[in-house]
Amino acid sequence: MRVKRYVADTLQDAMIKVKMDMGKDAVILHTRKFKEGGFLGLFGKVMFEVTAAVEDAPMPATASPEPGRSSVILPQSLAASDDEDAEIKTGLREDIQEMKLMINEMLNQMDSSNDVKVFPKTLQRYHQILVDNEVDDRLTKKIIKEVFKQLPHEDASDSDVVRDFLEQQILKLLKKPKPISFKRRGLGMQSIALVGPTGVGKTTTIAKMAATFSIVDKKKIALITADTYRVAAVEQLKTYGEIIGVPVDVVYTPPELSNAISRHTDKDLVLIDTAGRSHKNNEQMVELKSFLDAAEPSDIFLVLSATTKYKDMLEIVDSYSDIPITRLVFTKLDETSTFGLILNVVSRTQKCLSYVTVGQNVPDDIEIADPVKIVKMITRER
Repeated sequence: MRVKRYVADTLQDAMIKVKMDMGKDAVILHTRKFKEGGFLGLFGKVMFEVTAAVEDAPMPATASPEPGRSSVILPQSLAASDDEDAEIKTGLREDIQEMKLMINEMLNQMDSSNDVKVFPKTLQRYHQILVDNEVDDRLTKKIIKEVFKQLPHEDASDSDVVRDFLEQQILKLLKKPKPISFKRRGLGMQSIALVGPTGVGKTTTIAKMAATFSIVDKKKIALITADTYRVAAVEQLKTYGEIIGVPVDVVYTPPELSNAISRHTDKDLVLIDTAGRSHKNNEQMVELKSFLDAAEPSDIFLVLSATTKYKDMLEIVDSYSDIPITRLVFTKLDETSTFGLILNVVSRTQKCLSYVTVGQNVPDDIEIADPVKIVKMITRER
């Protein structure tokens, strides 16, 4: 039996060394954490030690001699009996069970520890990249842990392989985008309401949608605005409507909104612009809900700005929890350098992305959300 001691910065790194050196049949005999260096036991670097063993390849008890070589016959005293074979197998099962328990202990340690050093170094690097891109810390650790569980240990130091696993894991969280579709026959008129806080660009976004569907897709579109708090918003939407040849209705009450929708049953799509609401004003949120109840839209898109601070975004998302949001739109991607916020919101709301906007130009600067592109932006080293 060959016994060897391995020392590394993390327990995972030490286990990787064991696997690479001794192979999958290695048995863990002992593990410990200790401090190396320092002064009088202080300020030392935490290290991990794993002692492992592996059976040397046994020689056959009898063998036909190769040309020029004599045969080797083991003494009877060294030949394993059936009882000894059974004992060895039992020992191996116990060793395997012990290794499984150790791996579970390592994963539990990741859950309870705030120290990212429990991860292999390559995963530590990508952990930092996600944090730098403002992915929520708990979500980051969850992603890294899942990558570690799925990643073959021999590839844990391969940056390209780790990145591939990481990107696939984030893609799963982002899900497939769900843009507006006209493919289903007999669907009839669809009505889409856009809601969101002030200043995120709902009016410009709805104009981009109307122009795209009207000019590019040749669909019959109508616009309705209930954003009567801002005269400029009404005039802006009317101007856009005149340019692209789309009717624009202005409504002031929920019944007026319901009637306006009824007048456009011949359209393929009715887009409804709502007033920006402060997530801290409960009365405004109640009023918004009354408009939506009257409209009974096919879908409600929550429009959010990628430039919003994460803490504020959490409050905004929570304030819309009583609204039956179906999809998400992110604006102003051209005005930020970090994109983890998108992943945070998708994960928190469990709603699919629909569109993103990347500028003010109508109708050019809107596109169907591309999860692959977003993943690349989230995992980009800054």
